[in-house]
Amino acid sequence: MARFPFFVLIGDSFLCEEKRKEILHLLEQEFGPDLPLTLSRAGETPVAQLLSDARTLPFLAAAQVFCVRDAGEFTKSDLELWKTYLTPPAPRSFFIFEAESLEKGHPLLASAEKERQVFFLRGEQDRLASDFIRRKLRLLKKRISPEALGLLESRVGDSLIFLDSILERLALSVGEKEEIDREAVENFDEELVEREGEDLIQALAEKNLSRALEVLYRLLETSDDELPSLVGLLHWQFKRFWQAKKWLGQGVPEREIVTRLKLWPSRVGLFFKQLTRFSLKELEQIIEGLFVLDWQLKTGRAGGRYEMEAWLVTSLGRA
Repeated sequence: MARFPFFVLIGDSFLCEEKRKEILHLLEQEFGPDLPLTLSRAGETPVAQLLSDARTLPFLAAAQVFCVRDAGEFTKSDLELWKTYLTPPAPRSFFIFEAESLEKGHPLLASAEKERQVFFLRGEQDRLASDFIRRKLRLLKKRISPEALGLLESRVGDSLIFLDSILERLALSVGEKEEIDREAVENFDEELVEREGEDLIQALAEKNLSRALEVLYRLLETSDDELPSLVGLLHWQFKRFWQAKKWLGQGVPEREIVTRLKLWPSRVGLFFKQLTRFSLKELEQIIEGLFVLDWQLKTGRAGGRYEMEAWLVTSLGRA
């Protein structure tokens, strides 16, 4: 790996996450395991604070990593600070910037492009989900029929984090069969999407902590192994809430949002009723918490149930 401590990842949030994990793995091979990692969003932590932290390594740490999401949201003054910091940067404080897109010539790209450390991870949008599905199923030694693929994409193709967990469970649901067909998806997705997490989402909308914990315990009665799937489902749903909230603020009609999000007709009323219970800031905080929780579960930094309980408490503002 090049030693220039500055990476820019452009693309879908899930693909950025996968690339980030690859970078972290390579850094840990070089500097040792359990490197200190700071997760934040642009505008959340002052850039001056990040740069101050970057100039001094934590005690006994060989290196440290900062991951900053929504990098396109930095202000002009923020970007001036980054430009100054990069001449030269602290050699063992690694920054990983993530964004869905950045304009050509964006200041964050200049230095990283010179060092070949900009990664464009977005494929053609209409192929992104299907490519991911096929790659995942190859690992699971399964295949999917064209009809089932189309149905699955129409249901959850906008959230690769959710797809990652749903595909593992779909593969288990068909048992020894090598192919996932349309019938398997139809039998599976209604139960998973509309029933398994709906009560928990409703409890969050009602700001009812005791009810949310009760639903969580019921969902996890069988095994804590269900947590990654549940986190993926919640991330998918709250990302849709966030997107709908943004569109409403831009004046997009509800009927257009229904079409864009491919909402089930029977769930439209409940969706918008729940949506009114959250502010945009609350949705962003919930999604950020799920992002961190998903990362902790997948990297073994979280045992599961306790961290999920803590996320619920924090999300309801009772930390």
